[in-house]
Amino acid sequence: MSVPFTQLVATTYDAVVNERNKAADQWSDTSCLNFLEKIGGVKRITPGATLQMALDYRSNSGGDFLATDTTATSTSKTDVLTATGPSWATLVVPTNWTFTDEALNNGDSKIDLIAGLVDNTLTTHDYMIEQGMFATTGGTDGFATFVDLFSEDGTGTVQGIVAGTETWWKNQFKDWGTDTGATLLADYNTLYFACAKGSSGRQPNVIVANSTLYGSYVAALTPQQRFTNADSATSGFGTVKHINADYIYSSVITTAQDSAWMFNTNDTALFVAKTAWRKRRAPVDLSAAAMVNQKIYSVLQLATRNRSRGGVLFT
Repeated sequence: MSVPFTQLVATTYDAVVNERNKAADQWSDTSCLNFLEKIGGVKRITPGATLQMALDYRSNSGGDFLATDTTATSTSKTDVLTATGPSWATLVVPTNWTFTDEALNNGDSKIDLIAGLVDNTLTTHDYMIEQGMFATTGGTDGFATFVDLFSEDGTGTVQGIVAGTETWWKNQFKDWGTDTGATLLADYNTLYFACAKGSSGRQPNVIVANSTLYGSYVAALTPQQRFTNADSATSGFGTVKHINADYIYSSVITTAQDSAWMFNTNDTALFVAKTAWRKRRAPVDLSAAAMVNQKIYSVLQLATRNRSRGGVLFT
Protein backbone atom coordinates (compact mmCIF):
# COMPACT_ATOMS: atom_id res chain seq x y z
CA MET A 1 0.00 0.00 0.00
CA SER A 2 1.38 3.41 -0.95
CA VAL A 3 1.31 6.43 1.36
CA PRO A 4 -1.89 8.49 0.94
CA PHE A 5 -0.22 11.82 0.11
CA THR A 6 2.88 12.73 -1.81
CA GLN A 7 5.76 14.50 -0.13
CA LEU A 8 4.94 17.81 -1.80
CA VAL A 9 1.25 17.68 -0.87
CA ALA A 10 2.08 16.69 2.72
CA THR A 11 4.34 19.70 3.21
CA THR A 12 1.73 22.19 1.92
CA TYR A 13 -0.90 21.45 4.58
CA ASP A 14 -1.89 24.40 6.72
CA ALA A 15 0.48 24.78 9.65
CA VAL A 16 -2.30 24.63 12.26
CA VAL A 17 -2.37 20.83 11.95
CA ASN A 18 1.38 20.48 12.32
CA GLU A 19 3.39 21.14 15.44
CA ARG A 20 5.91 23.93 14.88
CA ASN A 21 5.81 23.37 11.13
CA LYS A 22 7.68 20.07 11.48
CA ALA A 23 6.78 16.60 10.29
CA ALA A 24 6.17 14.08 13.08
CA ASP A 25 8.88 11.42 13.24
CA GLN A 26 7.26 7.99 12.88
CA TRP A 27 10.23 5.66 12.71
CA SER A 28 13.52 6.55 14.39
CA ASP A 29 15.04 5.54 17.73
CA THR A 30 18.48 6.72 18.74
CA SER A 31 18.22 6.04 22.48
CA CYS A 32 21.69 4.50 22.82
CA LEU A 33 23.50 7.10 20.72
CA ASN A 34 21.77 9.97 22.51
CA PHE A 35 22.62 8.55 25.93
CA LEU A 36 26.23 7.86 25.00
CA GLU A 37 26.55 11.43 23.81
CA LYS A 38 25.08 12.66 27.08
CA ILE A 39 27.57 10.76 29.27
CA GLY A 40 30.71 11.28 27.19
CA GLY A 41 30.53 8.11 25.13
CA VAL A 42 30.91 10.01 21.84
CA LYS A 43 34.51 11.19 21.72
CA ARG A 44 35.51 13.88 19.25
CA ILE A 45 39.18 13.48 18.41
CA THR A 46 41.74 14.71 15.92
CA PRO A 47 41.91 11.85 13.40
CA GLY A 48 44.96 10.09 12.03
CA ALA A 49 45.15 7.57 9.20
CA THR A 50 43.70 5.04 11.64
CA LEU A 51 42.18 5.27 15.10
CA GLN A 52 45.42 4.65 16.95
CA MET A 53 45.11 3.70 20.63
CA ALA A 54 48.05 2.78 22.86
CA LEU A 55 47.54 -0.16 25.22
CA ASP A 56 49.38 -0.99 28.43
CA TYR A 57 48.79 -4.73 28.18
CA ARG A 58 50.93 -6.42 30.83
CA SER A 59 52.87 -5.86 34.02
CA ASN A 60 56.60 -5.25 34.08
CA SER A 61 58.18 -8.71 34.22
CA GLY A 62 61.30 -7.27 35.81
CA GLY A 63 59.53 -6.48 39.06
CA ASP A 64 60.89 -8.52 41.99
CA PHE A 65 61.15 -8.63 45.73
CA LEU A 66 64.88 -8.51 46.48
CA ALA A 67 66.26 -11.36 48.57
CA THR A 68 69.02 -9.03 49.74
CA ASP A 69 69.89 -5.42 49.12
CA THR A 70 72.53 -6.56 46.61
CA THR A 71 70.36 -8.93 44.59
CA ALA A 72 70.72 -8.19 40.89
CA THR A 73 67.71 -6.67 39.16
CA SER A 74 66.54 -7.38 35.63
CA THR A 75 68.34 -5.62 32.81
CA SER A 76 65.98 -6.86 30.08
CA LYS A 77 64.37 -4.17 27.99
CA THR A 78 60.96 -3.27 29.36
CA ASP A 79 58.25 -4.15 26.83
CA VAL A 80 54.74 -3.50 28.15
CA LEU A 81 53.05 -1.36 25.50
CA THR A 82 51.29 -2.15 22.25
CA ALA A 83 48.56 -0.49 20.20
CA THR A 84 45.42 -1.12 18.25
CA GLY A 85 44.53 0.84 15.15
CA PRO A 86 41.06 0.16 13.76
CA SER A 87 40.24 1.79 10.44
CA TRP A 88 37.77 4.62 10.20
CA ALA A 89 34.34 4.14 8.69
CA THR A 90 32.49 6.81 6.71
CA LEU A 91 28.75 7.35 6.88
CA VAL A 92 27.09 9.52 4.23
CA VAL A 93 23.40 10.41 3.91
CA PRO A 94 22.51 12.35 0.74
CA THR A 95 19.43 14.52 0.24
CA ASN A 96 18.09 15.44 -3.19
CA TRP A 97 15.29 17.81 -4.20
CA THR A 98 14.18 19.49 -7.40
CA PHE A 99 14.05 23.15 -8.29
CA THR A 100 10.30 22.70 -8.66
CA ASP A 101 9.97 21.34 -5.10
CA GLU A 102 11.81 24.39 -3.83
CA ALA A 103 9.67 26.81 -5.85
CA LEU A 104 6.27 25.34 -4.91
CA ASN A 105 7.05 24.94 -1.20
CA ASN A 106 7.26 28.42 0.24
CA GLY A 107 5.34 30.61 2.63
CA ASP A 108 4.91 30.69 6.40
CA SER A 109 1.75 28.58 6.35
CA LYS A 110 3.54 25.47 5.20
CA ILE A 111 6.07 22.99 6.52
CA ASP A 112 9.47 23.91 5.14
CA LEU A 113 10.15 21.04 2.74
CA ILE A 114 13.91 21.57 2.54
CA ALA A 115 14.28 21.95 6.31
CA GLY A 116 12.16 18.81 6.73
CA LEU A 117 14.37 16.88 4.34
CA VAL A 118 17.51 18.04 6.16
CA ASP A 119 16.00 17.11 9.53
CA ASN A 120 15.20 13.67 8.14
CA THR A 121 18.73 13.32 6.80
CA LEU A 122 20.25 14.05 10.21
CA THR A 123 17.81 11.69 11.93
CA THR A 124 18.60 8.99 9.35
CA HIS A 125 22.32 9.56 9.98
CA ASP A 126 21.93 8.98 13.73
CA TYR A 127 19.53 6.07 13.26
CA MET A 128 22.01 4.30 10.97
CA ILE A 129 24.66 4.62 13.67
CA GLU A 130 22.23 3.17 16.22
CA GLN A 131 21.51 0.24 13.90
CA GLY A 132 25.17 -0.26 13.08
CA MET A 133 26.22 -0.47 16.72
CA PHE A 134 24.02 -3.55 17.15
CA ALA A 135 24.39 -5.14 13.71
CA THR A 136 25.19 -8.82 13.35
CA THR A 137 28.75 -10.08 13.57
CA GLY A 138 31.06 -8.57 10.98
CA GLY A 139 29.65 -5.08 11.29
CA THR A 140 28.51 -2.81 8.48
CA ASP A 141 31.02 -1.86 5.78
CA GLY A 142 33.85 -1.44 8.26
CA PHE A 143 31.77 0.00 11.09
CA ALA A 144 32.14 -2.19 14.19
CA THR A 145 29.34 -3.66 16.28
CA PHE A 146 28.98 -4.42 19.99
CA VAL A 147 28.29 -8.03 18.96
CA ASP A 148 31.98 -8.33 17.96
CA LEU A 149 33.50 -5.94 20.48
CA PHE A 150 32.10 -8.11 23.29
CA SER A 151 31.69 -11.71 22.11
CA GLU A 152 29.87 -14.47 23.94
CA ASP A 153 33.06 -16.36 24.71
CA GLY A 154 35.44 -13.41 24.98
CA THR A 155 37.51 -14.44 21.97
CA GLY A 156 37.64 -13.17 18.42
CA THR A 157 39.94 -10.96 16.39
CA VAL A 158 38.97 -7.44 17.38
CA GLN A 159 40.76 -4.38 16.07
CA GLY A 160 43.56 -6.58 14.78
CA ILE A 161 44.28 -8.39 18.06
CA VAL A 162 43.54 -12.12 18.38
CA ALA A 163 41.96 -12.51 21.80
CA GLY A 164 42.21 -16.30 21.68
CA THR A 165 46.02 -15.90 21.73
CA GLU A 166 46.34 -12.59 23.54
CA THR A 167 44.11 -13.53 26.45
CA TRP A 168 44.47 -10.13 28.11
CA TRP A 169 42.27 -8.83 25.24
CA LYS A 170 39.35 -11.17 26.04
CA ASN A 171 36.13 -9.48 27.14
CA GLN A 172 33.99 -10.61 30.08
CA PHE A 173 30.86 -12.69 29.48
CA LYS A 174 28.06 -14.42 31.36
CA ASP A 175 25.32 -16.76 30.13
CA TRP A 176 22.05 -15.84 31.84
CA GLY A 177 20.19 -18.82 30.35
CA THR A 178 16.55 -18.57 31.42
CA ASP A 179 17.21 -16.99 34.79
CA THR A 180 14.68 -14.61 36.35
CA GLY A 181 14.30 -12.60 39.53
CA ALA A 182 17.15 -12.67 42.04
CA THR A 183 19.09 -15.20 39.96
CA LEU A 184 19.02 -12.87 36.95
CA LEU A 185 20.22 -9.98 39.12
CA ALA A 186 23.05 -12.19 40.36
CA ASP A 187 24.07 -12.80 36.73
CA TYR A 188 24.31 -9.05 36.21
CA ASN A 189 26.42 -8.77 39.36
CA THR A 190 28.79 -11.50 38.15
CA LEU A 191 29.42 -9.72 34.87
CA TYR A 192 29.59 -6.28 36.45
CA PHE A 193 32.18 -7.33 39.03
CA ALA A 194 34.24 -9.14 36.38
CA CYS A 195 34.36 -5.94 34.29
CA ALA A 196 35.33 -3.83 37.31
CA LYS A 197 38.13 -6.27 38.32
CA GLY A 198 37.99 -5.08 41.92
CA SER A 199 36.23 -2.69 44.30
CA SER A 200 38.39 0.24 43.24
CA GLY A 201 38.42 -0.71 39.56
CA ARG A 202 36.86 1.30 36.76
CA GLN A 203 33.30 0.04 36.83
CA PRO A 204 30.86 -0.08 33.91
CA ASN A 205 28.80 3.11 33.64
CA VAL A 206 26.27 1.96 31.04
CA ILE A 207 24.32 -1.20 30.19
CA VAL A 208 22.26 -1.44 27.01
CA ALA A 209 19.83 -4.16 25.89
CA ASN A 210 16.54 -4.63 24.07
CA SER A 211 13.23 -3.74 25.71
CA THR A 212 12.43 -7.36 26.61
CA LEU A 213 15.59 -7.99 28.61
CA TYR A 214 15.36 -4.50 30.09
CA GLY A 215 11.81 -5.29 31.19
CA SER A 216 12.92 -8.57 32.80
CA TYR A 217 15.56 -6.68 34.73
CA VAL A 218 13.08 -4.05 35.94
CA ALA A 219 10.63 -6.76 36.96
CA ALA A 220 13.33 -8.39 39.11
CA LEU A 221 13.96 -5.21 41.09
CA THR A 222 12.25 -4.12 44.26
CA PRO A 223 10.67 -0.64 43.95
CA GLN A 224 13.38 1.01 46.05
CA GLN A 225 16.11 -0.32 43.80
CA ARG A 226 14.65 1.43 40.80
CA PHE A 227 15.31 4.99 41.89
CA THR A 228 18.51 6.70 40.85
CA ASN A 229 18.25 9.59 43.30
CA ALA A 230 15.88 11.33 45.71
CA ASP A 231 14.26 13.40 42.97
CA SER A 232 13.50 10.28 40.98
CA ALA A 233 11.96 8.63 44.02
CA THR A 234 9.39 11.41 44.33
CA SER A 235 8.35 11.50 40.71
CA GLY A 236 8.94 8.02 39.33
CA PHE A 237 12.20 6.88 37.78
CA GLY A 238 13.73 7.91 34.49
CA THR A 239 16.85 5.77 34.34
CA VAL A 240 17.26 2.36 35.89
CA LYS A 241 20.65 1.65 37.44
CA HIS A 242 22.58 -1.49 38.15
CA ILE A 243 25.03 -0.50 40.89
CA ASN A 244 26.77 2.49 39.20
CA ALA A 245 25.76 1.74 35.63
CA ASP A 246 22.78 3.37 33.92
CA TYR A 247 20.63 0.77 32.19
CA ILE A 248 19.02 1.82 28.90
CA TYR A 249 17.33 0.03 26.02
CA SER A 250 17.04 0.58 22.29
CA SER A 251 14.33 -0.61 19.92
CA VAL A 252 16.88 -1.38 17.18
CA ILE A 253 18.12 -4.35 19.23
CA THR A 254 15.98 -7.26 18.07
CA THR A 255 14.14 -9.68 20.31
CA ALA A 256 16.49 -12.37 19.01
CA GLN A 257 19.41 -10.46 20.53
CA ASP A 258 18.73 -11.42 24.14
CA SER A 259 21.96 -9.79 25.27
CA ALA A 260 22.94 -6.89 27.49
CA TRP A 261 26.25 -5.15 26.87
CA MET A 262 28.01 -3.30 29.69
CA PHE A 263 31.12 -1.15 29.57
CA ASN A 264 32.69 2.10 30.73
CA THR A 265 32.66 4.93 28.21
CA ASN A 266 36.20 5.84 29.22
CA ASP A 267 37.24 2.60 27.49
CA THR A 268 34.57 1.86 24.89
CA ALA A 269 32.99 4.64 22.88
CA LEU A 270 31.96 5.99 19.53
CA PHE A 271 35.07 7.81 18.32
CA VAL A 272 34.43 10.51 15.73
CA ALA A 273 36.67 12.81 13.72
CA LYS A 274 35.95 16.17 15.30
CA THR A 275 36.08 17.92 11.93
CA ALA A 276 33.70 15.38 10.37
CA TRP A 277 30.91 14.68 12.83
CA ARG A 278 27.42 15.29 11.47
CA LYS A 279 29.13 17.47 8.91
CA ARG A 280 26.70 19.16 6.54
CA ARG A 281 28.09 20.02 3.13
CA ALA A 282 26.87 22.96 1.12
CA PRO A 283 24.01 22.30 -1.34
CA VAL A 284 25.24 21.65 -4.89
CA ASP A 285 23.24 21.99 -8.11
CA LEU A 286 23.44 18.82 -10.16
CA SER A 287 24.84 19.49 -13.62
CA ALA A 288 22.68 16.93 -15.44
CA ALA A 289 19.33 17.67 -13.75
CA ALA A 290 17.28 20.51 -12.29
CA MET A 291 18.05 19.22 -8.83
CA VAL A 292 20.05 20.04 -5.72
CA ASN A 293 22.13 17.60 -3.68
CA GLN A 294 23.29 17.99 -0.09
CA LYS A 295 25.15 15.47 2.06
CA ILE A 296 25.55 14.95 5.78
CA TYR A 297 28.47 12.73 6.70
CA SER A 298 30.65 11.51 9.55
CA VAL A 299 34.00 9.76 9.85
CA LEU A 300 33.70 7.50 12.88
CA GLN A 301 34.27 4.13 14.52
CA LEU A 302 32.89 2.17 17.44
CA ALA A 303 35.95 0.94 19.31
CA THR A 304 37.41 -0.11 22.63
CA ARG A 305 40.80 0.46 24.21
CA ASN A 306 40.18 -1.88 27.14
CA ARG A 307 38.15 -4.88 26.01
CA SER A 308 38.65 -6.75 29.28
CA ARG A 309 36.66 -4.07 31.16
CA GLY A 310 33.52 -4.63 29.10
CA GLY A 311 31.31 -7.61 28.56
CA VAL A 312 28.07 -9.19 27.48
CA LEU A 313 25.26 -10.99 29.29
CA PHE A 314 23.81 -13.45 26.80
CA THR A 315 21.70 -16.56 26.39
